[in-house]
Amino acid sequence: MNDLIKTSIESRRNALFSAYDIKDSGNLKTIDDYFVKLEEFAKDCKDVTDFETKFMSSPLSKEYTDLFVQISQTECTTEGVAPTITENDEYTLQDELKDDAERLMRRKARQKAYDVARDIPVLDEALTAKQHFDFFSRFRKKK
Repeated sequence: MNDLIKTSIESRRNALFSAYDIKDSGNLKTIDDYFVKLEEFAKDCKDVTDFETKFMSSPLSKEYTDLFVQISQTECTTEGVAPTITENDEYTLQDELKDDAERLMRRKARQKAYDVARDIPVLDEALTAKQHFDFFSRFRKKK
């Protein structure tokens, strides 16, 4: 399996654990089972682009979202919990790749939600109106 695919998978796992303080053994087992399936799915992908494209159209994508929902209902958020940093911690290229993969996944999730919203007639019109308002408000004279 490609290293970038591994990083993409790991960033999804990290997203769960950075958002929630997961202690329930049932949730931990569910997460582990999901990522075993995801890694098995990723073995057939030739590169990260192929993986991301196939993942978005696979049932595993919805299952990942459902996993977040399930965890959010049973676990506490990690908001306000500061990470422990030791003197030996460094920001490495691997961390940078992980951050890039997380940004890519967030952007794709936002785009998917936006596309779904655009398919709803009233919401589509509201989004178009807001888009036009934002564009033309740039040309307003400031007092």
